[in-house]
Amino acid sequence: MSSKNKKNLSKIIYIFIILGILITLAGCNWFDLGLLNIIDPQAQIRIDFNPLDSGDPEEGCFNLGVSTINEVEFFVTGFEYDYHGEDFIAGTVDITELSRQLDASFYVRPSTSPGTQGEVTSIENIPLYVQDVVDYVSMDPLIIEVNCDINLLGEDGSGHKQVISVVTALPVIQPGVDLTPPVASIETTPDTPSGDPPLLVVFDASGSTDDRGIATINWNFGDGTSSSDVVVSHTYNEAGKYIVILTVTDFFGNSDIATKEITVGIGEVGAKIETTPSPANGFVPFTVGFDASGSTVETSPVVSYEWDFDGDGVTDDTGVTTVNTFNTSGTYLVQLTVTDSDSNEYIAFVTVTANDKP
Repeated sequence: MSSKNKKNLSKIIYIFIILGILITLAGCNWFDLGLLNIIDPQAQIRIDFNPLDSGDPEEGCFNLGVSTINEVEFFVTGFEYDYHGEDFIAGTVDITELSRQLDASFYVRPSTSPGTQGEVTSIENIPLYVQDVVDYVSMDPLIIEVNCDINLLGEDGSGHKQVISVVTALPVIQPGVDLTPPVASIETTPDTPSGDPPLLVVFDASGSTDDRGIATINWNFGDGTSSSDVVVSHTYNEAGKYIVILTVTDFFGNSDIATKEITVGIGEVGAKIETTPSPANGFVPFTVGFDASGSTVETSPVVSYEWDFDGDGVTDDTGVTTVNTFNTSGTYLVQLTVTDSDSNEYIAFVTVTANDKP
C-alpha cells in the first residue's frame, strides 16, 4: 500500500473515532437532533404517561413522569390541548373553540451522564378536560366522542423552546346516547325537620347521582321560593306543612325528583308545663323542676316566660326552665305565662302539693 493511501486510511479512522466520541457526548438522539445538537445541545425528554396509576383518564385526569436523557435541564411551562370530536353524521371534526393551554411550572433535572435517564419529575392530577368540554357535549347531541391531543410545553437550560407530544387521540369523554336518568336524593339537617317558626332547615342534594354527571339542581321549598345550589339553608317563617321537591337533571335532559315533607308548628298553641317529679307531690322542703319548652305559640319567637309559684300574681322567676323549693306545706297553684312576639299571652297551671313529714 502506498504511503498516500496509508495516510488517507489513517484520516478516515481518525474521523470515525471523533464522530463516535461526539455521538456519545451528544446522547442517543443525535441523529434525530442533528449535528447542531453537538455544538448547542437541547434537552432530550422522556415522557411516562400516567406512571403512578392514580389518575385514571376515565376520571378526567392523568399523571405524568418527565425526565431527561442527556445532561441538559428542562423547565416545564405548561400543557397544550387540541380537541377532536366524533360527530354522528360528519365524522371526525376539529373542535378549535375548546383548544387551550394550561400553565404549569416544574423543574426537570439533567441526567448525570449522556444517554442515561435522569431523575423523574412527577406531575399529578393533570385535567384531561374542563367544564367547557362537558358543556359543548351537552349542547351537541350528535357528538358521540371527544378525543384530545396533549403536548408538553417547556424550555431547556440552553433556551430552546420545545413542544413534546404526550398522547394523541385520547378519549376524554364519550357521551354517546344517555337514556339513564339520575337519582335525586335529599338530606336535611336536622334529619326530621319540624318545630315552630322560624324553622331553619339545611337541604343537601350532594347524594344525588348520575352515570355521566349532573347538569342542574333545582329546589322548590313549597313556600314559593326556590334555589339551584347543591347545599342550601332555608327558613320557614310561617306554620304549616310544606312539600319540598328536588329536581335533578343530567346533561342529556334526563331528570329525577325527590320529595320531603316539612312540618312547621306542631300541635295546638298554648303554654305547657312539665314538672320533675311528676306528679308534683312530696314532703317539705319540696323541690320541683318546671319546664315550659313544650309550649307553642301562634307567632314566633317567644319573648318571655313568667312563673308565679305562690299565686300572688307576682312573677317569681323567668326562663324556659326553672326550679323552686316549697318549704311550707300546702297546695300551690303554679302559673306559667308565655308571651309571643305579637304580645299574645298563653297561660297554663299546675298543682304542687307539699306535705308535712309523717
